[in-house]
Amino acid sequence: MKRVVLSRPFLTRRLREWSLLRAIVLEQPWHQGDLLASSDWLQLKAAAASRTKAVEILAAGGRTKRIRTTARTTVRQRSEH
Repeated sequence: MKRVVLSRPFLTRRLREWSLLRAIVLEQPWHQGDLLASSDWLQLKAAAASRTKAVEILAAGGRTKRIRTTARTTVRQRSEH
């Protein structure tokens, strides 16, 4: 399976990003640099789905305005509950 995955860069990156998202949501160890270097897709998913430090990082430094706005909205909703 490794041979099949390694020959497909998009699949390799997406699997790495799913692993990072899983670590963020489950509050397992992860690196801020990996999050900030990730695709818009992952940043947007993390900004909307997690209630962790990742949201605060993305609210301040997400790649796009949409990601930063989504993260800020998540932070605001978290503080209301």
